[in-house]
Amino acid sequence: MAVTAEYARSLPQIYQDVLRAFPQFSPTRKAGYGLSYQSLYSALNGKYTLGEIMQACEQMVQAGVIEIRNRIFATPTEAGEELIAAVTGNDPAPRVSVPPFPVPQNR
Repeated sequence: MAVTAEYARSLPQIYQDVLRAFPQFSPTRKAGYGLSYQSLYSALNGKYTLGEIMQACEQMVQAGVIEIRNRIFATPTEAGEELIAAVTGNDPAPRVSVPPFPVPQNR
């Protein structure tokens, strides 16, 4: 499934947002690793209800873009991984930067 950037941009916003959430939520996620509905909801900061996210995922299952595992994990298929790359512009997931943890002095 060769996915074009034009096709990715034509997707309704909820689908683009859900697909973008995979690398945003887990910057070290490997292809084929899924996220729970609750994790997607968290990554989307309440922009959509949990029910809307679940419905969007079910629509993507019908299109062969994701699979639902154990009734709660949305897992991108090979086609879904191509869509994630197209929606994100092949950009790697944003890296989170945190300061180093200070070692206690009396150690």
